[in-house]
Amino acid sequence: MEAADGVRSALRITNPKFPILQVVELMLPKVMPEFSFEVKEADEMGDNHGLTHPESNEMWIRSDVYDGACQGNGRDRFTIAHELGHLLLHNLPGMARKMKPASSIKAYVNSEWQANTFAGALLIPTNIAVDSRDPYEIAEVCGVSVDAASVRLKVLSQMGLLNTGGK
Repeated sequence: MEAADGVRSALRITNPKFPILQVVELMLPKVMPEFSFEVKEADEMGDNHGLTHPESNEMWIRSDVYDGACQGNGRDRFTIAHELGHLLLHNLPGMARKMKPASSIKAYVNSEWQANTFAGALLIPTNIAVDSRDPYEIAEVCGVSVDAASVRLKVLSQMGLLNTGGK
């Protein structure tokens, strides 16, 4: 996804393991002074692991998710990257997921699909996925879950970026 590649390029991040916490806590406030990142307690967040309000440039992450990301948990790192996707991709209030039932929205129009696709592309660079093609290796190198690595490989395959011959 071009937006994820653009973020890596703009921030000059070449390391395969994207420093998601450093980006949202330290770098983003420098380039978006109006950005607010808050860690909230579970009782404030309920079942939500993260919430982003693009119209006010706010990102809220549940404390256990933040703690997990600090410890390198791939699923929690993905959650924060997903919320970053909402922040950067969905500037208008009333995102697609709020307007219609998810089943009636084409996948690529759905804001959740877009944020997931952004997070996968941000955390798993195409060249790493193409070179490895092993979800376990990708998970280790990129600091993501094996599930996230598998989905990224599937998406790249559907895009025709993984040659079925060879590796």
